[in-house]
Amino acid sequence: MTKETSDSNLINQFLKYDYHDRGMMKWQGFYLSDHTSARTKKSNEEESKQALTHAIKMTSHEITEVINSAIMKSTPVSIDLSTKNIDGTLLEPVTGLIDGWYEDNLIINDAKVNIADIYAIYFSSY
Repeated sequence: MTKETSDSNLINQFLKYDYHDRGMMKWQGFYLSDHTSARTKKSNEEESKQALTHAIKMTSHEITEVINSAIMKSTPVSIDLSTKNIDGTLLEPVTGLIDGWYEDNLIINDAKVNIADIYAIYFSSY
């Protein structure tokens, strides 16, 4: 359609009555690459948390032997805790050198781990 043949009344009628611009609503369906990568990362983290499983449950005697050996040899350990978080998934293993103990707690990387909460403990390389 050329400028000479266009009907200005027809255009005005279309813009006034027929055409409805959705404004910003049309942009809300688009995700930025930052958003999609953040969502993918979060879903991967959630899947890895769901996939965590316990090692074989150790007796209190076995746990004590590993703790004593780790302290004497300054060897890093990885501890599976028997507690779960609010979502019902297992907590990440606590890994590091045993810095000491206080009452019924081990001190690992400035964090206290109750000995009663240890499900399994094994030597680690960090």
